[in-house]
Amino acid sequence: MNSQKLKIAVLGGTGNIGEGMVLRLALQNLMPEGVKNEVIIGSRSKETAKKAAKQALSELENCGFDTSGITITGNSNLEAAQAAEIIIPTIRFDYVLPLLNDIREALENKILITPVVPMVKEGDLFVYKPPEEGSAALAIQKNVPASTKVVAAFHNIPAGKLRDVVKCKAVHHALVCSDDAEAKKLVIKLTEHMGCLKPLDGGSLKQASTMESLTPLLINLAKLNGLKDLGINFS
Repeated sequence: MNSQKLKIAVLGGTGNIGEGMVLRLALQNLMPEGVKNEVIIGSRSKETAKKAAKQALSELENCGFDTSGITITGNSNLEAAQAAEIIIPTIRFDYVLPLLNDIREALENKILITPVVPMVKEGDLFVYKPPEEGSAALAIQKNVPASTKVVAAFHNIPAGKLRDVVKCKAVHHALVCSDDAEAKKLVIKLTEHMGCLKPLDGGSLKQASTMESLTPLLINLAKLNGLKDLGINFS
């Protein structure tokens, strides 16, 4: 890993979860103990990614943040992954395995953080639909190079709270699972300085199915009870 600044690629960084992730990661550069990083937004369209990068910087400036020490760029998914040390796909499960296959060589010896949840809508509510491996995280681990360190995290963080970098007051617990102790440690450190989030060690990657299944539950609870942006707090 780069000792000066981590290069982090957020693939699908133009969607709701991706946009919030980009903002939270970028703001670490303004925190004394934050993990210094350069964020690369990945998209199928390089131009779309570049536009999203400019919009993210503009949004931070409009919120009153000094962006002179923040680097957010845009590129194709492949080129973003090639340049990065940490890769975060923030797209639907239906699309994630084909994407990872397309960029497979760029995943060698990288950390891959998956917030991906396999779920489908049945009627008005969502249902967890894991693949035969048992979870999206385990399916991803099966389909990436052996040298790729897979970490499951950020599944239960509402997109609205990630994006609200000014007003967010609630602290949500972020569960982190991995079979690689060092990769898990680094992701926990990243999470500690993202604001509104408090990381908890969730164990091995086998535990990811439980984490993933909580996401449709939270969405359904919010819909059924007229609530918004539900997260998890353990006490």
